[in-house]
Amino acid sequence: MLKNLLAVVVIAAAPVLQAQVRVVESSPQSTRSGVAQSGLPASAETDVYSQIRALQDEVTLLRGLLEEQTYELKQLKQLQLDNYMDLDRRLSGGVRPVIDDASVDDLPPVATTAASSVSNLPDSASESDVYKAAYDLLNQKDFDGAVAAFNEHLNRFPRGVFASNSHYWLGKVAMLKKDYPQAKSWFTELIANFPSAAKVPDAQLDLGKVYFLMGEKAKAKSLLSEVAAGSTDAARLAQKFLSDNF
Repeated sequence: MLKNLLAVVVIAAAPVLQAQVRVVESSPQSTRSGVAQSGLPASAETDVYSQIRALQDEVTLLRGLLEEQTYELKQLKQLQLDNYMDLDRRLSGGVRPVIDDASVDDLPPVATTAASSVSNLPDSASESDVYKAAYDLLNQKDFDGAVAAFNEHLNRFPRGVFASNSHYWLGKVAMLKKDYPQAKSWFTELIANFPSAAKVPDAQLDLGKVYFLMGEKAKAKSLLSEVAAGSTDAARLAQKFLSDNF
């Protein structure tokens, strides 16, 4: 009888014991997390982290490329401005024909306007503003003021977008003043230091003329023949000079 009673008690208590076992087995997981688990294995979480880092690196790279393209666009805008200014002067019969066809003695004196001097521009002035101020003096035939202004431009922006142009116009003014050694120096520096500049063919043309005027006709003919073989406006002028003088 006692054995039968104990068996009944054991059978009745079995479900309670099984429930306690289930609670004990499940409790460590809940205690460790404290929150709902992601359900991702450790390797998957590592992959997600790596992908996030890769995306961050890609964003940094794209920002760098954007900054570079912004800078290049700014340079192109400045070059476009300079080309427009040069073309406008040519079409309007501005300073370039005057420099080519006249000498300082043939031109009326021009009073230097202090307000237009580059030295009066603030240190924060952009390169295009400094260059334009110098170019305006040249267009006004204030050659001494222009020389000082172009030199000031080169002092402020020795490797600037318009640096090759300042070299060119300094050479042209020196040529106009019959200071051929100085003209030769400016044109030579332009060609050597800015080989891809748009002014190089013009500088080569004028350097060839300087050689001719200095009596170095062999050098003149060699350089002018090189220019004449090109397809620029300078090539046509070089061909004419060779035809007229050789």
